[in-house]
Amino acid sequence: MKRFKNLLLGLVTTSLIITLAPSSAIAAQEPEITVQQISPNNQVAFVDPLKTESLNPNEIKEVNYLMTYDKSTGIQSTRQLAPGETVSSLDTVNPMSQGGVLYSILLTPLDGAEEADITFRIQGFVGSKPNRIDVNYTLYKGITRGTTGTSVGGCSTIIQGILNVKEGKTVTCNKKISGTGFYFGEVKLNIKNVLGVSIGTDSSQTRQILTNRRATVYPYHYDPYANKVMTEPARADWARTASVSWDSNDRYEYIKKYSELYPNNGWNWSGNVTHTHHVRPRNLGGTNAFDNIIPIPARVHESIVSPWFTGY
Repeated sequence: MKRFKNLLLGLVTTSLIITLAPSSAIAAQEPEITVQQISPNNQVAFVDPLKTESLNPNEIKEVNYLMTYDKSTGIQSTRQLAPGETVSSLDTVNPMSQGGVLYSILLTPLDGAEEADITFRIQGFVGSKPNRIDVNYTLYKGITRGTTGTSVGGCSTIIQGILNVKEGKTVTCNKKISGTGFYFGEVKLNIKNVLGVSIGTDSSQTRQILTNRRATVYPYHYDPYANKVMTEPARADWARTASVSWDSNDRYEYIKKYSELYPNNGWNWSGNVTHTHHVRPRNLGGTNAFDNIIPIPARVHESIVSPWFTGY
């Protein structure tokens, strides 16, 4: 009897291993998806663990510049720094005749406040340090992504003296935005010596950020199965239109085609777990074309993406 019980126990154990193994194998094959909340601007991204660089054109981050000037010849130049460049790595400037200011500028839309901050920060110096830096900011709004725009206002400030012209010094200009647009800040610098004489001027721009009229940054969403990013609106002046129809049969046909193209996808199509989002919304001129639709978690669609377009 004892031998029979041991045999039965062995069969049950083997059965459990066989039952659990396929589930574990399938789980191991599915790509890992992480929902990442990027505060404070409600940007949401599906992050592909194999990607090391963000594809988000609206990522809020500083842009670093180096402005150099030669006090004897009057020659000056400005360039954007490459990743990893620091003050200690910039050893090409002769401190006896030249100087340089390493600085960063940043545009930060203030979600819900209908405002944006333009921030100027001194990162360091190369060669001799100036006595005064005049900073003039301008906030620009573009209808499309590019380098041109219309001014929506500006500020100015002066950083002066040994106690202020120093590494880490930060000054900020706050301006109201003017509706949905591709916003960027321009910073103009006038570097002066102890006598107040200009020894160099500079002009540089922040990253360009798409926000709606509430200053909410356009959300970033990545579909890892189709390797597709939810593209941002091509323009900030789409007109409201009557919506084309979209019903359960349209949704069924989309899911069918998507599943044929990406048969191993991990979207949960049942119930209301996964939504089918029109990248260009139907009430803003969007169609039911397959390429205009992307799967998206219901919670993300309802709480972030749809509200962004409500404020468009």
